[in-house]
Amino acid sequence: MTDTADVARATHVPPAPGVRHDAHAATSGPEDERPSGHGRARLTLSALFGASLLLYAAGSAGQAGPVRAAGLAGALFFGVGTAPLQLSGRARLDLRLGVAGVVGMSVPLVVASAMVLTPWWHPVLAAAVIGTAAAAVHAWACARVLSRQSWSELFGRPWSRPGGRLGSGSGASIACIAAGNLLWCAAAVRAGHVIPGVLGFLPKISVFWYAGLACLLAGIVLARGRSEWHAASGVLSLLAALTLTPALVYAMPRDQTAAKHIQLVQTVLQAHFLNRGAGIYQAYSGFFSGLAWLCDLAGIHDPTGIATYWPFLIGLLALAELRLFFGRLTSSPYRSWAAIALVVLVNAIGEDYFSPQSVGFALGLGVFALAVGPPSPGQREPGQGGPGSRWPGLDERARIILLVLAGCALAVTHELSPYIVGGVLVVLVIFRTIRPWYVPATILLPAIGWALLNRDDLSGFISLSDMWHLSNFKVPAAPVAPGLERLPIVAESSDALALGLLVLIALASIGFVRTIRDRSAWAFMVSAGVGLGLITVNPYGNEGIFRAALFAIPWLAAMTLRAVAPGARRWVAGIYAATAVLLTGTYLVAAFGLDNASVIRPADFQALRTYEAMTAPDSFLLVLSYGNLPVSINLSPLNPRSVAWNYIVAPAQALARHPDAADVGDLASNYLRYAQRIGGATNELYAVWSPASVEGSVDYGQETLSQAQAWRSLMIASPDWHVVYASHGTYLFRDAVTADMPTASPTPAIGMSTSKHKPKKTH
Repeated sequence: MTDTADVARATHVPPAPGVRHDAHAATSGPEDERPSGHGRARLTLSALFGASLLLYAAGSAGQAGPVRAAGLAGALFFGVGTAPLQLSGRARLDLRLGVAGVVGMSVPLVVASAMVLTPWWHPVLAAAVIGTAAAAVHAWACARVLSRQSWSELFGRPWSRPGGRLGSGSGASIACIAAGNLLWCAAAVRAGHVIPGVLGFLPKISVFWYAGLACLLAGIVLARGRSEWHAASGVLSLLAALTLTPALVYAMPRDQTAAKHIQLVQTVLQAHFLNRGAGIYQAYSGFFSGLAWLCDLAGIHDPTGIATYWPFLIGLLALAELRLFFGRLTSSPYRSWAAIALVVLVNAIGEDYFSPQSVGFALGLGVFALAVGPPSPGQREPGQGGPGSRWPGLDERARIILLVLAGCALAVTHELSPYIVGGVLVVLVIFRTIRPWYVPATILLPAIGWALLNRDDLSGFISLSDMWHLSNFKVPAAPVAPGLERLPIVAESSDALALGLLVLIALASIGFVRTIRDRSAWAFMVSAGVGLGLITVNPYGNEGIFRAALFAIPWLAAMTLRAVAPGARRWVAGIYAATAVLLTGTYLVAAFGLDNASVIRPADFQALRTYEAMTAPDSFLLVLSYGNLPVSINLSPLNPRSVAWNYIVAPAQALARHPDAADVGDLASNYLRYAQRIGGATNELYAVWSPASVEGSVDYGQETLSQAQAWRSLMIASPDWHVVYASHGTYLFRDAVTADMPTASPTPAIGMSTSKHKPKKTH
């Protein structure tokens, strides 16, 4: 990718109906269009790469893992990620950062997968080779820039058009954003550690936090017509407020499944090898091996801290890809960031936790941006880059190579995402919105090839009986106990999520009607439904509807760009502000409403680790409620040795509002009979009682709080059970009656398979 690499021809595409070009928007952007702007952007990125290396060295010298991790992340993004375009003198900053995100995510996934599955685990050597190559490219690029331009040419002008004084639109925008950051940060820090209840931290945090959000929204609205950095800083601050606040006040990941992913990363760190045929998590281990590689280089042995702040970290990468994506659809930077803010506020689905899906979504956004292509100056607004669109600074061959790299990374990371991404590309090709015709193959061929290699692991997740069933579109549901009701927050959180999506769909529909004669409008709307088409074939453990909605959001937001023409009257800003306030409310309820049961409690996590450290692999763990707990790869929710409450407690006991000592005795007897039927270490019968799990049961109307507390008190007092761990309301019990008994010989499970049992839920 050199200065002369951009050789693609531009093809004129007629403007969308009722749309006119915004001259100011076309000349302003994340980087000045003059050569000096490109040169200093390249020098700045190289300087950030060097600063990241210094930060990593300082962290290594001081044995500070978080500092080393920050330096390593900076070197991966600003160094390795931006290297492919450093020799280009024409690439805009949004393209450089978008490519940096794609490369920065793909390289660890692909390289680490190769190391862990070969096995050939040499993390330092691999990092040295890749880092040296990136450093050489950056050094060469800096030398070329400095040989062609003087310092006065590079840095003699301001980076962007000066904003107005305080009180004008520009100054007011910056003032609102600065005040908003001060308010929400102060409120989050002042809140300290929060034990989540219904609605999580929302009822417990200061009103100044909400005032901070209001200031950030005002700053984004007031950034209209100003420098891009105003809107960009407002959206970035909004993302930080929504993702860093729960990380600060909870200090633990917000999804129980993250515990299993943390353990998988630790498994790679300890074993340096994964058997691809051992299960779906081993076969699609790109995320775990990639994080293990980075943790190894950073000297981090427990990635729980990374998992806690992961929504913000992956959110930053998603912002870079969204800016590149929407920059291909509109020449107005402000409209791009306004659409990105809608994506942030609507996406309360919760798939941004420490998981392969989070990377699959962010990487998919980068694929969409690289596939669609940018509009040429003077072309339609807000359409998309049509066939033959120009890519200044990125030639066609390099673009295809980047797509292939992203396709390989997706293939080894997630079993569903590449098919949704590839399906969208097929739709865009059919509507002649992108070219060449083989672009979808860059994503689908690696995914199909990898699936064929791992067909045995995938066989348990695909069933012909699931095809074309309406039940595929149902969300996971739990039965309500007779005489009980779910708490209102369960329905309210679901309704809030649905309302946010419906608002976005309504805006997208307006944009579709306005440009209904444009085939790209049809392409975008069909692309939003690709995920729904896939779950008609496979429900994906009744979670497919959430994944389908997740990948629909960016395409619906893309259509909202067409709802209002550029240069519309000021009252449109008022409508946008009201919409943003409404979506903020739906986001807060949908995202944090059930945090009382979904956030990992430190005591629960430690109880799981204590259990795994002191027991044999064939021991049993009974969860003394219906809610979720942290799980491990060896103790998934549907594993026969992970014993559900309803497996052991008789229906009459479950319905009893006041259990007694006899019920506890029956519990031990039923537990032993179950273990004997399954086979395994029948002298290692454990049970765990967790406040978070109980709150989940209460939320969904499966038991009352007093009933759950009665079981806990009776087990503490019972001679049949010993407490082996207790902290902050969490108790780990062991059956005292069978502790000294010899282990029964394994016998086949009744109604279960102990060798090929595969859960429906995947990562």
